[in-house]
Amino acid sequence: MISVTSYKLTVPRVHQHLRRDSLLETLAATHAAHPLTWLVGLPGAGKTSLAARWAEESGRASIWYRLEENDADVAGLFNALSQAAGNGATLPLWSPDNHADLAGFTRRFFSGLGAAPVTLVLDDCHRIPDDSPTMNMLEHVHAVCGENLRLVLISRRAPPPLLARGVMGGWLGVLDDLRLKPPEARQMAETLRGRSLSSAESEALAQTDGWLAHVLALTRSAPMPGATDEASAARLSGLSTQRVGEFLAAELLAALPKPYRARLRHLAELPEIPQSLVSASNGHAALPPEVAGLLATLSEQRYFVDSTAQCHWRLHDLLRDALRSCNQMEESPAQLAQIRSDLADRVVSLMPEAAMQLRVQSRDIPGVLALLQIHGNAWLSRGLHQTVFDWLTALPAVSDDAAAAAIGLWRAQALLPLEPEAARPLFAAARKAGVAAHDAQRAYGAWCGEVASYVVQWGAVQGLADLVDDLEALHSALGPPTGDLAFRTSADALTALMYGRAEDPRMTRYADATARAVAHAPDAGARITAAGQLLIYKLWWAGDFPGGRALYDAFDGEVSSGEHLAALPRLVWWSCASIVDWQCGKPQDCYDKVERGLALAESSGIHVRDFFLLTQGIFCALSQQDWPRAEHYLGQLARTERTHRRLDAMVHHFFRSWYCLCRGDARTALAHAQTAWPMAEAMGSTFHKIIVLSALGPARVHCGDLEGANQAYRTQLALAKAARNPTFSFIAFCAGAEIAMAQNDEEALAKQVERILHVKHLGGFHSGCGWRTPMMRDLLAFALRNNIWPEVARQWIREKRIPPPTQPFPGWPMPVRIQAMAGLQVQLDHADAVPASGKGAQKLRELLAVLVAEREGASQSDLVDWLWPNAEGDKAAASLKVAIHRLRQWLGADAVKVQDSMVVLNPAVVACDAWELLDARSYQASSRLLHGFDSPPVVALRRRLQAK
Repeated sequence: MISVTSYKLTVPRVHQHLRRDSLLETLAATHAAHPLTWLVGLPGAGKTSLAARWAEESGRASIWYRLEENDADVAGLFNALSQAAGNGATLPLWSPDNHADLAGFTRRFFSGLGAAPVTLVLDDCHRIPDDSPTMNMLEHVHAVCGENLRLVLISRRAPPPLLARGVMGGWLGVLDDLRLKPPEARQMAETLRGRSLSSAESEALAQTDGWLAHVLALTRSAPMPGATDEASAARLSGLSTQRVGEFLAAELLAALPKPYRARLRHLAELPEIPQSLVSASNGHAALPPEVAGLLATLSEQRYFVDSTAQCHWRLHDLLRDALRSCNQMEESPAQLAQIRSDLADRVVSLMPEAAMQLRVQSRDIPGVLALLQIHGNAWLSRGLHQTVFDWLTALPAVSDDAAAAAIGLWRAQALLPLEPEAARPLFAAARKAGVAAHDAQRAYGAWCGEVASYVVQWGAVQGLADLVDDLEALHSALGPPTGDLAFRTSADALTALMYGRAEDPRMTRYADATARAVAHAPDAGARITAAGQLLIYKLWWAGDFPGGRALYDAFDGEVSSGEHLAALPRLVWWSCASIVDWQCGKPQDCYDKVERGLALAESSGIHVRDFFLLTQGIFCALSQQDWPRAEHYLGQLARTERTHRRLDAMVHHFFRSWYCLCRGDARTALAHAQTAWPMAEAMGSTFHKIIVLSALGPARVHCGDLEGANQAYRTQLALAKAARNPTFSFIAFCAGAEIAMAQNDEEALAKQVERILHVKHLGGFHSGCGWRTPMMRDLLAFALRNNIWPEVARQWIREKRIPPPTQPFPGWPMPVRIQAMAGLQVQLDHADAVPASGKGAQKLRELLAVLVAEREGASQSDLVDWLWPNAEGDKAAASLKVAIHRLRQWLGADAVKVQDSMVVLNPAVVACDAWELLDARSYQASSRLLHGFDSPPVVALRRRLQAK
């Protein structure tokens, strides 16, 4: 299969071209001295021939790309360069998200392209506007050019202002004098004429001013019948660019029998002429042998026709433009439209994009829709959104509702990732046309697109929930959707209500419909995507953590090992499922999903979930008090603040507030939260208001503004009640509890803690936005001391691995609890512990008894002396090392710390009844203390207690 862009990637052939040594030397020097070289000259000045010969003789790898008008959409260029670079190059893939950070993507892409020495030649730069994304992209390439990467840009115009400043900056060289010197022009003319020039021809040659196309036209043209050489030369004197093209077209057409001239003219509507058209195919007449023979001859003679590696004939722009002008004059608009439509039929399998352009020019609506049906999704998947949108915008308005729905839906889909807010009314219009045409497929598809326009934009959700009312109106007008659309509309309605109207009772119905559809999804990608949205619903809206965990367990393994899955479903799942990891106290699992997701986004070019992945990483890092990682992810999040500016800015300030509060900077935390709050109000989403209030309330508490904190708490509580959302309620209760602690109001604190633990009891809830472990530790310690849902509190402490308060007490569920007052009994709170048994178990217990007695730690040398007094030094040290390793296996890796040759039990993990008595100054002399162990430190501890 021939790539749709391959004809643009052909390097021109240069044999039999005039060799121009001085210009080749100048180009080589400019190329060596500057990352970018701008080669400018009149059409037919020899720009392409010069660059092609230099590329061939330089010995340096090169990629050649011929720009056309639709390459103003930079997506086509990036896709073509990836194709040309081959599978060996590691290049980021283009996606529409990269429009927002074109400079960053450009630097990453060209850094990869320049991994090995290569020169990129972009021909016909004049065909794209100076302010196009492609031209803007070129401004950023020089920053990553080195010896390996160089660009040569060929144009009829001087460099645009964005690039022209590179002349002063030293990164752009301009080669703009391609005129033939008089001796060169004369030598060429006489060689081609095969004789010396007459005086009239010499005079005409002087008037060419070294313009190569003019010289060729002068010297290669045949005399008119009955005319002298002087008359023929006079005919060519002082030709303009347009007139040289007209002359060439006339000469070319005159070389054909009259019946075939129109056939040649018509072929100029193609960007290139496939030689395969010589054979009849698809019911179309073959290219006449006379036309094919003329093109082949001119190609061999290198006379304004090239033969490409793809076996296409390429007309020089001067010739092609002149022939197309002839078509405009000779054919009526209707005739020209039919010609273009016929040509599109003939080349559609070889050049579908060229066929599409011809169908658009001929205003062939059915033909355009037929091509979109076959190639539309592939074009959009390659990122050609702007190109597709421009094609469809160029079409005339249609009165037929079915066609209007189809074209409108494609236009909206093309515009969606570029300008979601502008795409929304296009989807609405397509939906309306679909209803009028009784086209349920397109009407429901357009409705899903409207929801997607809010999701892609994320920054305002006003009107999002109203779409659910419109969906139910569609049910009445067209009947319920079927197949894939039934699945999509249920999931999209759930999304619309979650973020647009959290209090709407229909949310449960659509969640149930989505859950049923997940089991019958049309493909794995759709099933995973819907499961991710359903997971969010269960965790944040339904407060059903067990249900969410069941979804997680059902799909997480499939996604992790699912290389067969498309990139987007995997990114959706990881950005949703990582919530479960950080809520369950498994930070490494969360970080793994975030990092894998970001890496997949970079390799696939799909960055729409970067924001969500990074927010989960920040939630996790802040809840784990992992400040360096939180800073790292916050920095990455700041670089994503481009596609959803209002949401991004609000979330940035929310996280900064949380971060500053955790680090003890309440004033800065309050400033960030106060900045985020009006943004959340303007967005109109209950969810976003709740999360910002979870930062605003505590910041006010720690700044001493208890009245302001109470006001934020009351607002949170009202929103949670309206939404009937247990997750939102939990967040509000946490705020109320923190206020009660600040006010030393134990009665109010007990009420809030009971509410928090009741929510946990009902839904298995683990944590929420704004989770601060020290604050939750204090609340759970209060619950245990006051016997408020103590088993639920202990369960939560275990699940989140919350470290104990500075002064632990018997009710706190420590991972390791040692009973030393009546011997040495060990209770472990983790199931994967390895019991102390077998050979050496007694020595292991002796080591533990010593570490209990030496609460502040013992040196390794003392431990060796106490436990292996008769062993040789090296053997005793090795025995201690093995014992410490086995003790960690038994108690847990965090239970025993070794630092600076000191060994100590970790009080954040290990509790001991003897330590608690000492902390409480309850000195109970007991002969049963560490009964059975008589090492020096144990004996010393017993004596100290007896003395007290």
